[in-house]
Amino acid sequence: MKRIGILGGTFNPTHIMHIRPAVEVEETFNLDRVDFVPCATPPHKTEAGLLSFELRNRMIRAAINRYPNFSVNELEAERSGPSYTYDTLQHYKKNEGECELFFIMGSIDLPTLPDWHKGLELIEHTNIIVLARSDADVEEFNTLCPQYWPELELLPPAENVTAAYSMGSNSIYFLPQPRIDVSATLIRERWMQDRDISYLVPDSVHKIMHDYADIITECWGEKRICS
Repeated sequence: MKRIGILGGTFNPTHIMHIRPAVEVEETFNLDRVDFVPCATPPHKTEAGLLSFELRNRMIRAAINRYPNFSVNELEAERSGPSYTYDTLQHYKKNEGECELFFIMGSIDLPTLPDWHKGLELIEHTNIIVLARSDADVEEFNTLCPQYWPELELLPPAENVTAAYSMGSNSIYFLPQPRIDVSATLIRERWMQDRDISYLVPDSVHKIMHDYADIITECWGEKRICS
């Protein structure tokens, strides 16, 4: 059975802490594929200065080019309305045949999961991998998971996984990762200050950003959604 990781986000822009966690997940869970799924219309936040889907997609493809098991799925640009994770999972279940899904999310998003469209139903359709942002996040993970899903069962310790619970055929995992404090917000701020962002984004992404520097600066400077 195929094992597919799903990493969604705006990727505005793609940076090293999109790529490195995907590598960690692929290795830890022995995935056949990790799909980067860029969000076309973010439903949970107003994304000021959102670059066009085409440009963000181009940067993702450049960033993952050296990783044979990484790919981009543009499905969220092919449908109208907000980009809901629940709908994305239904697309995978319909189109991928028999497979096991692993939805990848940051620990910063776990407290808001009940506010997502059918957020607490996601575990019925996919495994969930929660990526640590800090050492304290596992305490919040162990507090929130039983609150969200009282029927969860605690799983025994596993290599590279700090905590895990199962519910039916799916599980939710807390995965520590290398501490590299990089975010898209940080990169946008440094870009607008005309500071060097080398090593914060892959070299291939850096080149694209320089090629489209005027467009990116205008978009991020005006804090608008760009087409």
